[in-house]
Amino acid sequence: MSLSVTENALRRRCLNLAKRIADDLATRELTTGQFEQPDFYAKAFAVNLWTRTDPVKFGPNIARALDALRSEPQDKTYHREFIDYALLDTPGLSSGTIADILRNTKQQCPDVANWQMLGLINRQKRNAGLTAKLLNLVHLTFILLRYWRAPVFMDRPDCFSTQYHAFCTALLSDSPNKRHQRIANRATEILAQLAGTHGFVNLLGRGAGQSFGATCGLYVLLKNGYRNEAEAILHRLEDALVKAGKLPLNLLSPAPLQKNPGPENSQTPGWYSYNRHDDYLAFAGYWLLKASQLPAPKHIRSLASGTASNDIVTQFSSSYYHAQMTVCGRQSFDVSGAPVIVSGQGKSARIFLPPTGGEQDVPSLYDEASQPLPAIGETEFARFLGARQISDDKIDAAFELAGIVGHRQIEFQNSRAIISDQISSQDTGEVDLFRILIDGNIGLTQIAEDTILCRELGIKLTSNAPLHMIPHATFSAAGPATRIIAKTAQGHNTTLTISWGDSDA
Repeated sequence: MSLSVTENALRRRCLNLAKRIADDLATRELTTGQFEQPDFYAKAFAVNLWTRTDPVKFGPNIARALDALRSEPQDKTYHREFIDYALLDTPGLSSGTIADILRNTKQQCPDVANWQMLGLINRQKRNAGLTAKLLNLVHLTFILLRYWRAPVFMDRPDCFSTQYHAFCTALLSDSPNKRHQRIANRATEILAQLAGTHGFVNLLGRGAGQSFGATCGLYVLLKNGYRNEAEAILHRLEDALVKAGKLPLNLLSPAPLQKNPGPENSQTPGWYSYNRHDDYLAFAGYWLLKASQLPAPKHIRSLASGTASNDIVTQFSSSYYHAQMTVCGRQSFDVSGAPVIVSGQGKSARIFLPPTGGEQDVPSLYDEASQPLPAIGETEFARFLGARQISDDKIDAAFELAGIVGHRQIEFQNSRAIISDQISSQDTGEVDLFRILIDGNIGLTQIAEDTILCRELGIKLTSNAPLHMIPHATFSAAGPATRIIAKTAQGHNTTLTISWGDSDA
């Protein structure tokens, strides 16, 4: 099947991005074969990308990187599965060279879906014998039982992340194993739903907004014929590259790379202590190059807008906005105390309520103050207990604050999202309800004590209690965030309505 003009253009854009990343990595490589900043697996994926892109042009870079890989310290942080995967997929790289680099190191095998799946794929690539096939069958069964909750892959048991769901889906989709591909096909549709027309595909869970997951989502959507959704993601990647000058790690807050990126630098939101810029850069280039080489899909697919929910992820989409939430998880960064909301359609769509929370189990810019749940001042914060779906368009979430259980109900309507907080008034003192975070780059105007306008997006926020707006109060994955709260004295039952298309907005 020949590619249409549109599909050719998409693949050409993917190839151009991959080539730019290859060039960028080459300029960042030092004479030692290392990169300017520490990395876990960037050298291996860079070798793959350079070999597939132009092995002559990047010959010296490849040689230096391979030498550096041979001398890499193989301590407890050694990303054996990632390095092995990249090298096994590199054309012309001998098994002896790979063995020399890995030096019989053991698999890390953490209790994380993508690492487990990498180990499975690596074994499949390395050995086609009967014993390996049996081991692969047992390993796949383990992975499915522990992490697969159709139609989603859990990042860790009972914890969802779109980024790592996309990565797992890409790994299986790229596998020649037919069963792997069938599972990947089931897992792809939810990525199309999450990307929608706006292209912000990985807004939920660990790693929200990072290039890592966006490129994996682009690959599987393009491969499975979701052309419009794939193009929307590609636009976000290109737009972030233009704004940052180079492809940034965090697409939601694109900026030139800082000399000291990380949790201690307020100019690098979306980074955690284990993030490595060159890892994510090389990894993104790897999947973009693969996307550029895909054959034409057998069918062009599209999704109808509306509600598409399961026990793990809740979504709502209308012509005005798109909302999504995770309703289960073990830690604060796994769940959505408030929905992530993208306002508008297509390329002009903007994130209004950004991903919040970050990863509190490792250093990050995010702390408890970034949790969009009620609190008492800046010292006592609500703890998410769980959530359930009341109806197609309504969620009830339970939280605990000062030893008292409260409830938050969230209702999605065509042009409104309504958030109601209720907590017992006994001995809690003055409570800050809502604590909703809004992208700090969006202009807000308070026109009455209970009304705030966002004129540039045509949004009005109203409440049955006085609202307080605190600009740049904390951080979200999209950068500094404005906090909206309702302070109450005794009556702890308050509603916030976010409405689109209002004539006053």
